[in-house]
Amino acid sequence: MKGKGLKISALAILAMSMLAGCGSGNSANNNTNTPAETAAANSGNAQASAPAESNGPSWQKDTSPFTFTQYFYGNWASNYLWKDQFAMKLATEKTGVTIDRKLATGSDDDYLNTMIASGDLPDTIMLDWNNPAVTKLIKNGMVYSMDELMEKYAPDFKAQLDPDMVKYHSIDGKLWYLPNLYETADRLTSGVPITPIRPWFIRSDIYAAIGSPAIQTPDDLVSALKLAKEKFPDVSPVGVEFFDVAKNGFHGSNSMDYLIYSFSPHLLEEQVKDDQQIVQYPMRNKGFIDAFRFLNKLSLEGLFDPQLLIYKQEQYEEKLYGAQYAVASQYMNNMYTQYNPKIESTLGKEQAYTILDGLKVNGQDPRYPASRLMGWQGLFITKNAKNPERIIQFAEYAWSDEGQMDMRYGTEGETYDMVDGLPKYKQDILDMSVKDNATFNSKYGFNDSTLLFRAGKLWDDASARDLKESQPVQYEAMKMLEKYNFDNYSLGMENLEPDGATAEGTINAKVKDLWNKTIPKLILSKSDAEFDSAYNEFVKQMDQVGAEKVEKVMYQRHLEDLKKKGL
Repeated sequence: MKGKGLKISALAILAMSMLAGCGSGNSANNNTNTPAETAAANSGNAQASAPAESNGPSWQKDTSPFTFTQYFYGNWASNYLWKDQFAMKLATEKTGVTIDRKLATGSDDDYLNTMIASGDLPDTIMLDWNNPAVTKLIKNGMVYSMDELMEKYAPDFKAQLDPDMVKYHSIDGKLWYLPNLYETADRLTSGVPITPIRPWFIRSDIYAAIGSPAIQTPDDLVSALKLAKEKFPDVSPVGVEFFDVAKNGFHGSNSMDYLIYSFSPHLLEEQVKDDQQIVQYPMRNKGFIDAFRFLNKLSLEGLFDPQLLIYKQEQYEEKLYGAQYAVASQYMNNMYTQYNPKIESTLGKEQAYTILDGLKVNGQDPRYPASRLMGWQGLFITKNAKNPERIIQFAEYAWSDEGQMDMRYGTEGETYDMVDGLPKYKQDILDMSVKDNATFNSKYGFNDSTLLFRAGKLWDDASARDLKESQPVQYEAMKMLEKYNFDNYSLGMENLEPDGATAEGTINAKVKDLWNKTIPKLILSKSDAEFDSAYNEFVKQMDQVGAEKVEKVMYQRHLEDLKKKGL
C-alpha cells in the first residue's frame, strides 16, 4: 500500500530530482580522495589500479578521508543514517571512511526502479538479496562482482568469508554482494532464542480486567477480545500491521505469521508437490486461507478496525505507543525495548503489553519455521562507484573481527569491558539500551553502522547472556515461543519467486497484485458466502494469468536451493 496512491509520473520526477542530488554528492564526496584515488576514479573503472599486494588488511593502507554514497532499501530505517553516533565515528576514525547513507522518500520499489531505469546509481546499495531487482543489477552489468574487487584490492578478504556462504550466494560462479546477517549452522543453538514470527501481545491491565483467561485457541482469543471491547470500548480490540504483498510477501502483513502458522503448521511442506513438480502458492492452502477467514470473523464481530487496512506504519505505531490496542502485534525486541518502555514512562507500567502464547488450532501446536538466516540485505558496489577500491577495503574492515566488535560494542574500556571472556557494555550503556533504546541508537549507533553483520560465537554468546540478565521478561517470552520453532533449512524454500525480468516473473507480479487487492475483500466480507466468492474469484484469476507456470519455476528454484545447500 505504501506509495501506491502516488502518481507514478510525479514520483518519478521527485525521485529523479533526489537522485540527481545523489549523483552530484558523489563528486563532492570524492574531493577528499588522494591523488592516486582520483586518478583511479577518473579512469572510470576498477581496472585503473594495479593488483594489491597481500601484506595485511587492505583497509589499513589508506585511511585518508573518503565518503561513499549508499542507498538503503527500507524507508523506515532512519536509525541507520550516519550522523554523529559513536560507532560511526569510530569506523571513520579507524578507516577514514564515512557512509553517506540515503533512504527513499515514498515507495522503496518506485525509488529503486527509477534508479535502475535511469542508471543514476549511488556508489553502493544495500538491498535484500532475494529482491527481484538483484537480477536486473547483475544482468545489466550495473554492479561489480566482489570476487573481482577482492582479487585486485583486498587479496586477503576472501579467505575471511564462509565458504558455504560464498557457495550459496554466488550467481553464475561469482559473488555479487556481501550478505548482511548470513548465519552459520551453530546459530540455532547459540545466541538469543530465535523468534521467527512477529508475536501478538495483550495489554496487561486489560488482560487483568477480563480475568486473565487462558488464551490457547482462536476461540479463546475472540472471547478475550469481546470482553476487552466491552470493558474498554475506547480501545481498538486488535492491531495488526499494514498489508502489502509486494513488501511483505504472500502473507500480506508480517503480523499474519502468528495466525498462519497456527492454522497451517505444515504450510511449507504442503506447498511442495513433487508428484506435480510444482511449489504451490500458499494461497491455495486451506489453513493459510483459514487464517484470513479468522480475521474476517474478527471483522464480522466488530473486533477488527477496517482502518488497519489503510494505515501506514507510522499510524499503527502511534496508536501502539499510546497503548490503544487491546491486542497488538510487534517485533519482540521492539515491543520490549521501544514500545513498552515508552508506555510505562508515559501511561504507566500497568498498560504495558505482555506476550500471548501460540494459538492451537484443532488441537495442534503452531509450528514456526525457524532457520538460521541465509542473509538479509546485500552490499552491492555499483559501476558508478568513483572509488570501488576504498569501498571493498572498507568492507574488509567491516567483515573483520575488529570491525564487528567496533560496530557492535565500540571501544574496550570506554563503552564495554570483557567479562568472563565476553564483551559487555558499560552498565549505563546497557541500561540505556533497555530503558531508552531511541537514545541508545542515536548516541551510540551500535548495530546500525556498516550493516555487514556476520556470524560469530563471541558476540552471539554475549548477546544471549546480556538479554537473559538485563531483559529477563523478554528472554522468557522468547523461550516460551521458541518451543514452536522447527528448522526449515532442509526444506529448500529460500528465494523461490521467479526472476522479475522473465515471463514467469511478470505473471508472479500479476498474482501478487491480484492477491493484494483480494486481501481487503476477504477480511471485510459480510458473510462466509461473500468470503468464498471473493476467494474463488481470486483463484480463477490467478489461474487465468498463468499461476501454474510460476509454480513450476518455484519448484525448479526449490531444487536449486536444495542443491546449493548440498541436500
